[in-house]
Parts: sequence; structure tokens; C-alpha cells
Amino acid sequence: MGHTICHLEIPTTDLKRSGEYYRKLFGWEIDYGLGPDYALFNTGEGVLTGGGLDRKDKITPGNIIIYVQVDDIKAMLEKAEKLGGRKVKEKTEIPNVGWFGLFTDLDGNTIGLFTPRQ
Repeated sequence: MGHTICHLEIPTTDLKRSGEYYRKLFGWEIDYGLGPDYALFNTGEGVLTGGGLDRKDKITPGNIIIYVQVDDIKAMLEKAEKLGGRKVKEKTEIPNVGWFGLFTDLDGNTIGLFTPRQ
């Protein structure tokens, strides 16, 4: 059995605000049916299709970065900023692999964007 990622959680101090941020940014479906402290998200495609938003009283951003595959890193970094995030790293080439960029979300979590080389 492989050790693939099957779920991830993004900490947030405001579940609804973060849910709307990711819905608008990536088009993810957000399910708030598990109560006031947790929401599920569904990306709708790919190998890892979902995860959770985990409400915390305080966020201490860590060093773990999740990467979301996108077609246009530059456009997504601009959109992330427009929605209240902050660009951390411009689109940068990973030789022979693809490109990546980084932004922080509304709670200061670092999120990576990735586009593979075709």
C-alpha cells in the first residue's frame, strides 16, 4: 500500500470566511454540516479530492505547505491577493519539473500553487 495523502486540514479562526475564500479562489464545494468547528471541502477532481477546514482559537502558521495544481499560477496569485491573501513567492520554475508560487491565506497559512511541465 502506498502512502498517498488522503486528507488534509487547513486551520482557520473563521470557518465561514475561510470557506468562502477557498470557494471563490478555487471553486471548491464547502460543506458546513459537521458543526461550527469543522467544514469539509471537495475539489471535485484529482487524486486528493477533499479535506477539511479546522476551526482553531488561534493560528500558529507552520512549515507544512500544501500545493494546489492550477493552470495559471500568476493569475491565481493575483486572485489570492484580491481576495485578501498575500503573495509570498512569484511564479518560479522548478527545472525539468514545472513551476510553483506561494501565497498566505487569510489566517497566514502558506499555500503553494503548482503547474507541471507538459
